[in-house]
Amino acid sequence: MRTRLARVAAGAVALTFVVSACSDDGSGDDGSGDGATSSTSTPRRAKPSDTTAPIKDAALAAGSVVVTRTTTSGSDADDTTHEEIEVELTEPPSGRVLHVGEEIWTLDVVDGVGYLKDQTARKSNNRWTRLSAAETTERLEDVTLDGLLGHLDNATKVTKTEKATVAAQAATCHTLALGPDPDADAGDGPPPQSARICVDGDRRPLELVVTAGDEVTTSVFTGWGSAVEAIAPPPNLVGKG
Repeated sequence: MRTRLARVAAGAVALTFVVSACSDDGSGDDGSGDGATSSTSTPRRAKPSDTTAPIKDAALAAGSVVVTRTTTSGSDADDTTHEEIEVELTEPPSGRVLHVGEEIWTLDVVDGVGYLKDQTARKSNNRWTRLSAAETTERLEDVTLDGLLGHLDNATKVTKTEKATVAAQAATCHTLALGPDPDADAGDGPPPQSARICVDGDRRPLELVVTAGDEVTTSVFTGWGSAVEAIAPPPNLVGKG
């Protein structure tokens, strides 16, 4: 009897050892295994550029656009700048800009050559000034691809994405938190804090609203891919800058 009990006890001890070894064989309670034969990959967290980069790519692929851009500061209706822009997003650029604000001027750029008509003083003459390459580049800074959509590069977070109707078109709208612009100068005014970009089914912008303090800039985009009719003024109306 004692011998039989001893055999049973020995078998129980052996079984306990086997079960213990199996439970310790690289398999914890978390199911992670020994790490050599199985692993769990962590999904990559989405970056703001995952949203914004395709938008700029779609704009560049379209090649040209018509933009109406309005900037207002606070409740002062007189402190408003309005621009009508037609531009080819090419090199060299071509385009037309009508700028109405503290200054009033019209800019025509044909194959990279700029012609400016300054109407700030409400001049009655129809004279144009041919700009140097450097002057043309400076005037075009705000109407290049980066000038129109560069704020998207400073997005630090996509705070909201929603479906909407913009200019009678189905749109997807993204609200973005913006970080500081590394290329901004101290005299550029308050830094943009947020932006809302609405795009069509091809990810081309329909509307961009950028808020910087009490300053709000609204850009409305139409005519993607349409021909831009930038024509140099007659030579007899052009003077040198």
